[in-house]
Amino acid sequence: MSQPANSRTASLAPIFVSHGSPMVVARQSTPAFEFLHHQLGAHLEGAKAILVVSAHWQEATPTISTAPRQETIHDFYGFPEVLYRLHYDVAGAPDLAQKIADQLGFATDTSRGLDHGAWMPLILARPQADIPVFQLSMIEHGSPADHYELGRKLRALREMGVLVIGSGAMTHNLRTLDRNDGPHIDPWAEEFCDWMVSHTNNHDVEGLLAYRNNAPHARMAHPHDDHLMPFYVALGAADDTYVSKTIHHSVEFGNLAMTALRFYDQETSREAA
Repeated sequence: MSQPANSRTASLAPIFVSHGSPMVVARQSTPAFEFLHHQLGAHLEGAKAILVVSAHWQEATPTISTAPRQETIHDFYGFPEVLYRLHYDVAGAPDLAQKIADQLGFATDTSRGLDHGAWMPLILARPQADIPVFQLSMIEHGSPADHYELGRKLRALREMGVLVIGSGAMTHNLRTLDRNDGPHIDPWAEEFCDWMVSHTNNHDVEGLLAYRNNAPHARMAHPHDDHLMPFYVALGAADDTYVSKTIHHSVEFGNLAMTALRFYDQETSREAA
């Protein structure tokens, strides 16, 4: 398992995390819970603020949240009551968010809180809630190329001390999940993940942007694009000469891949090994 480097540059290398089911918080014996609760937090060290692009917020134009305190949005249904009692009481960064919006031409939302794609990983990784968090929406009906370009606009945020996290899912087909969560893993899910990671490691950005046509089992892995688009934002936010490292991979419910990647620059990638 790779560990984060100590340098400031490495500490702000973009991250893609698969946030999984809301039950990841309650199912405390899984590899994904172990990663989110005991390992992801180390990857947040050194950030002055965290910007999350979640699969669960889409707007016609990129919109950044400028709320001073972040409401915990329970945007899921039919889960145990204990999950609805969870709250991640974290500050926003309204001045910083407004500065970014002004510089990059984003719209703003003064009241938007954190959806579960944002607060669920962080409530496990950073329960002390001592790093300000704010969100940037995805582009409604946006393509992989649209979100990759959105990520490229975020590269300057590292100079502001902001860590960019894309929170989605490496695979996301709710109709095919094994609700009994048996030990098997569907081969199509592993084949899709292997293709995505391999082409990411090999800098095949063009191939990744056309994943629908190129990746094996693409439509099985993602009947809809939304949960993969945060990956492209994180990829775009990385340096052109990034070094991709898989910081976690496990599979739940037969085919829900909990893959997490970090995009270091070449200078700090050796420290992160």
